[in-house]
Amino acid sequence: MPENEKYIEVGWNEFANYCDSLCKKRNVILRLMFATDERAIDNWFKVYAVFSEQGKDIFHIPFFKLRGANLKYKSITGCIPAAHWYEREIRDMFGLIPEGHPDPRRLVFHDSFPADSHPLRKDWKISENDLKEWGEGVVKKVPYDFMKVEGEGVYEIPVGPVHAGIIEPGHFRFSAVGETIYYLESRLFYTHKGIEKHFESMSFFDGIKLAERVSGTSTFSHSVAYCMAVERMAGINITEKVKAIRTLLLELERIYNHIGDIGNICAGTGLTVGNTMGAVIKERLMQLNERLTGSRYLRGVNMIGGVTKDIFLQADDISTTIDAVAKEYKKFMKLLLGTVSHVERLEDTGKLSKEVAILLGVTGITARASGINDDIRRAHPHLIYNNVFEFVHYTRQEGDAFARMMARAEEAKCSMVMIKAIIEGRYTGDLHVEAKEIPPYSHALGYTETPRGSVFYWVKSDRDGKPLRVKLRSPSYCNWPSVPFAVHGNIVPDFPLCNKSFNLSYSGCDM
Repeated sequence: MPENEKYIEVGWNEFANYCDSLCKKRNVILRLMFATDERAIDNWFKVYAVFSEQGKDIFHIPFFKLRGANLKYKSITGCIPAAHWYEREIRDMFGLIPEGHPDPRRLVFHDSFPADSHPLRKDWKISENDLKEWGEGVVKKVPYDFMKVEGEGVYEIPVGPVHAGIIEPGHFRFSAVGETIYYLESRLFYTHKGIEKHFESMSFFDGIKLAERVSGTSTFSHSVAYCMAVERMAGINITEKVKAIRTLLLELERIYNHIGDIGNICAGTGLTVGNTMGAVIKERLMQLNERLTGSRYLRGVNMIGGVTKDIFLQADDISTTIDAVAKEYKKFMKLLLGTVSHVERLEDTGKLSKEVAILLGVTGITARASGINDDIRRAHPHLIYNNVFEFVHYTRQEGDAFARMMARAEEAKCSMVMIKAIIEGRYTGDLHVEAKEIPPYSHALGYTETPRGSVFYWVKSDRDGKPLRVKLRSPSYCNWPSVPFAVHGNIVPDFPLCNKSFNLSYSGCDM
């Protein structure tokens, strides 16, 4: 078991108090909460919560067991609001009920899905009754109970789930007074793909391909976190050279995403030339990705125990491209910051307070733009983030769309400096170390900082060393619930701009 993972078993009736006490005694963040079906091992369901201690590379992981007719436990959402989606997801997937949860509605499965069907149970199979209920569910079931806002002058504006643009489905229901948004309720999970269930039918070595396809623009980040979890399970120590290659490609992924996102924000403010400049710089970086790895999205590079390509053989190409991008990027940001109409549209738009961000456990740019100094690269150092160079950590206090744009802008500059520093280093070791067999009943966390924020994988093997459970949590899963708080008090036409400044993934949220 990795040294920085501290597991402690508590009673199912003590779990809520234990988690509440842990949060009060220590400076911790809830990173992940999930369930497992381990009845084949010891006849128990188990529920885990992963807390990350700030200032220390330690994960506190309390868990409890349930079985038999008693599949209920006291919800922790009341004392730890960041748990609200996790507990609803556990109920959908496993049928474990968080008593006292303030919102008992379904989360992942919509109303047509069979009510008592829980796909992440090991003995689950779709039954004839399920199929019949599924087919008739849309007609027979009560429609989703959206919150009603009543009062003089209040009216509803439904948007989606089918949108005019080429984006994935999500439903947004605005309660507005005039043009001002009084309340927003969003509903996602229209395209659930069953990714965590798919992992159970694959080997750990083939699972990399699936991890790479959770969220296209964070392909490399997901594969790094997944490989890290499996390597820690198996006691595989990757070489310094592999660590350096992974770090460099993570930063390349960060740059092209940040610059592309800043360009997309320009589309929201009507600054077409800025949108175009961002797209051109992003394209230059994605072409570099393809030259280095054969994939614009950096797929096919990671493998358990190492990488498939030595990108340091193309160090000159990397250096030349980054130098050219740095010059173009400087002109790009000068244009944006010198365009008053652009800046004014962003300032005070979509403000997310630090207090709300902390309660909801937001991550990445969203957190740092609201004054939360949190970055997995620093909070839990991995690869060569801690021992090769220091990197500046940027936070903003405003919490608005402008702060989110500037946090991206500063991080993109920082990533360019980091890449230049990495390619000037010298690293030893092979590109791959032999991957041992995965020990039975082993488990571990894997994590890294994607362009959107932290991503986590928790994996556990069965008695044959095959996947028993692969739980993943993307940054968008943490950040989507914060959007309604940010848009409150804004005008409806500014919602697309607010949304672009968060840059959240539908697919990366709906696994």
